Amino acid sequence: MKNGQLKPAYNIQCATNGGYIVDIEGFSNPADVRTLTPFMDKLLKKYDTRINRVVADSGYESEENYLYLRKKKIKPFIKPLNYEVKKIRKYKNEISRKENMTYCKAEDYYLCHNNKKLKFEKMIYRKNKYGFKSESKV
Repeated sequence: MKNGQLKPAYNIQCATNGGYIVDIEGFSNPADVRTLTPFMDKLLKKYDTRINRVVADSGYESEENYLYLRKKKIKPFIKPLNYEVKKIRKYKNEISRKENMTYCKAEDYYLCHNNKKLKFEKMIYRKNKYGFKSESKV
């Protein structure tokens, strides 16, 4: 609270199937994105391999979570973080966004609005504070 007070905070996760609650757990981490993996591990241990899909809101979207679910062969239905903003005309007309450029998969380049090729230059490797390593193309 930034005023010297400490307040207890818990992030309650609830799993449902067919409208019924099948499990519930409290986490001390306030971010949903950090709770998906430990909660899913618990569910998979408890219900074995009967879980084949996950439906979640945008708070759970991360590359780390997608890779985890792919490894476990669970199909994700997670709302993208930028879902609402992508529908705005200003976003759609932003020429600097790669989402608004044409991509040539065969030659691995983007074609900008001035019809110039933006070719692959290098890879950037990052590590978050939880140890997850990701790579991005520039």
